[in-house]
Amino acid sequence: MNVLAQETNHRGMRLLAAHLESLDPRAVQARERLDMELGSELARKLVFALASHRPGRRAA
Repeated sequence: MNVLAQETNHRGMRLLAAHLESLDPRAVQARERLDMELGSELARKLVFALASHRPGRRAA
């Protein structure tokens, strides 16, 4: 196994662990973590941009 594959596997394990931790009802929600890391305004814009939009709905 080469170094790149090992790094990728470790990254995958970290991502899986983070996902499983997020399922804990006591865990800090993703939106709250975004607010802490990016600030509330940028977090709101990011969540809005990534959210699926229904047809006929426009951005404000």
